[in-house]
Amino acid sequence: MSEEANSRKEADLEQRITEAVPVVRSFLETVLGLLGVEVEVDIDVEDDGLHCDLNTSEEEGGLLIGRHGATLDALQYLTLRILQAEGLGRMRITLDVGGYRNRREKALRDLAQGVAKKVIDSGRPYHFEPMSAMERRVVHMAMSELNGLRTESEGEGRRRHVVVFRD
Repeated sequence: MSEEANSRKEADLEQRITEAVPVVRSFLETVLGLLGVEVEVDIDVEDDGLHCDLNTSEEEGGLLIGRHGATLDALQYLTLRILQAEGLGRMRITLDVGGYRNRREKALRDLAQGVAKKVIDSGRPYHFEPMSAMERRVVHMAMSELNGLRTESEGEGRRRHVVVFRD
């Protein structure tokens, strides 16, 4: 791609991201308001999308996160679909509550370290529990940093999970 075309593409993404901010804020405040959740939506514009912190009470935060982030993932997916319906196209949207995403990523990386040792010691594959695409990516990336192991995703839909093999 030419430098000029690349520059136009970046400018287009920047424009779409800027236009997305009020749409995202309105959608999240409306939906969460209908659920009776008092929330303050902080939106940070990043190079390739938006990062939204949903600031609420600890109890309501737990409700918004759900089991292993399932509710937060669903809300994030709906937010992305709203942007697409508004003609703003695809961009990265990350929703977070109380730093959950960073804590979950660290927990997955720590778990991956323990699993790596088990697989290397036993030689047997290890099947993680089903997880979201974002969580599977974290596991794949953590395992790619280790020698002697490879990973694959198996299963369909909600049953999709990572399997670790010794090379």
